[in-house]
Amino acid sequence: MKLLLEDAIEVGNGIWMTHVAPHQLAMLGECKSSRGRRSVLLAASPTFDEGRGLILDTETLSVLNLGTTPSTVVIDTAISAEALERADDGSDNYGPGDREFLSLVKSELADEAQAAAFKLFEQVRAENPGDLKRGNRLNFSNTPDNFWYVIVQPRAQSLSVTVRGEPRRFGISSLELKTDRPGYTRFSVSRLSEVSEAIRLIAQSKRRGGTR
Repeated sequence: MKLLLEDAIEVGNGIWMTHVAPHQLAMLGECKSSRGRRSVLLAASPTFDEGRGLILDTETLSVLNLGTTPSTVVIDTAISAEALERADDGSDNYGPGDREFLSLVKSELADEAQAAAFKLFEQVRAENPGDLKRGNRLNFSNTPDNFWYVIVQPRAQSLSVTVRGEPRRFGISSLELKTDRPGYTRFSVSRLSEVSEAIRLIAQSKRRGGTR
């Protein structure tokens, strides 16, 4: 059976935001987990048409998380596989540190947090060539210019990102900005809706000058 989601909005390659009532999702089968406000669906080969919406095959759907509100994120099953493949075989231009980071995201983060981490990394690296260097634990610093620093947080299911510049440098933000070590700002990313603002902050941190 096909499921048509007319209000779906594509927020990334193979990632859509939409609205489906929780009780409707519960009818699709066993849920992997039930926590938080947002539901997460994993779909095989979804079809997206801006005129009609997102078309899903209910027989291939997997409800990764059943939230308490209609807010729903749909992730193409190919997304995680493609990212992990890049991390494993080195078939793209990513360095060894970048590939290690992607592999760690795959193993330690799940659902929307994983999708957000992949999207954040891909957008940063598309504009800023370089390579991540792993520290002692789950932390990575960017090389050759360490204008951003990222920690994978399995327990919080998020990324902790540190950028160059004090909070006042970045102005008003939808993310909670905290002072890190002197001259740096820290924030967390766990949702797809937070990625665009995180990208703005990271891009601004690279530009030298201005208020520290």
